[in-house]
Amino acid sequence: MGLTTKCIRLRPAIGGLAALLLALSSGYSLQAANAPDLYSAQVTVPGADLAGVFKAALAAVVVRVSGSRAAASPAALASFGDPAILVQQYRATEPGTWQVGFDPVALRARFDAAGIAVWGDERPATLVWLAVDQGRGQREILAAAAGTDGGVAPVGSTTDTLSGSREILEQVAAERGLPVLLPLMDSADLQSIRFPDLWGDFSERVLDASARYRADAVLIGRARTPNPATAQVRWTLLFGGERFNWSGPLSAGPDRAADLFAERLGTPAGSLQALSVAVQNVNSLDAYGQVYRYMSQLDPVERFEVTAVNGERVLFKLQLRGDADQLLRIIALRRLLQPVDGIANDADLQFALNAVP
Repeated sequence: MGLTTKCIRLRPAIGGLAALLLALSSGYSLQAANAPDLYSAQVTVPGADLAGVFKAALAAVVVRVSGSRAAASPAALASFGDPAILVQQYRATEPGTWQVGFDPVALRARFDAAGIAVWGDERPATLVWLAVDQGRGQREILAAAAGTDGGVAPVGSTTDTLSGSREILEQVAAERGLPVLLPLMDSADLQSIRFPDLWGDFSERVLDASARYRADAVLIGRARTPNPATAQVRWTLLFGGERFNWSGPLSAGPDRAADLFAERLGTPAGSLQALSVAVQNVNSLDAYGQVYRYMSQLDPVERFEVTAVNGERVLFKLQLRGDADQLLRIIALRRLLQPVDGIANDADLQFALNAVP
């Protein structure tokens, strides 16, 4: 099934790389999440030998790490060679079902050799609002399961049909390595958002209601059906000052969102680019260590060095996978660095260190 995605900017474009970061950082609080177990997969392959198990597990992991289902095509998988060489550990969890873990370093090297972009471990935490009009005046918003987030149960009843929808959304998101959360629909949510806000596409009200969850992106689905698991859903993704619209089944919500994130945040293999980055407000040894560790953990950064320290300003030279725009999008998923206006002769990008929230 083909999906048509429309992208609309929520704000006028402003010039400069720092402006891009500001656009990504505005509107609602950002709190990136680390996707768990990107390099391991549980697969069910009844009657298969280990070679078949390893191949199926590699396909699942390649999709999750790259953010692209095309990366698991037969031709692409063949470029990784024998999957058994990349396996770090495996075990049977039940008859026909296996948990397989791959060596991240070795697998990343194969991604580079195959020319496949990698979507890093730090990924946008995505809040999913699903509004369902079941007919005859019955309208519901899908809530997190009872006991989620400190044991707070949702207000009102959640039907078995919507519970099945929750399982589909969470399963597809897990397959794509996308951290998702659902609203509690507790008294705080019921006071801040109504069904017409979601159905009528009042984005600002939805963003305001989403702020308490500190998500990086908001995904809104709208379905007119007794069973959203089998119906077409109108989807809207709000991320980084942009708006993306598409229609598709329930699974197409997290599936297409993961595609869009990977397109913007994935770092391709290929020649490294040099980039100089200045960070100010580094006013202590603890602050210096914090920034140094942060640079070492940024997924696109292959190598870096400190080239100058002038008072509270530290200058780094980075060897970068991808380009500066991709680096800015990834930095925008945290609130550690804030862009600084102005032009510096010695730096391509300038930031100020924020206090740890």
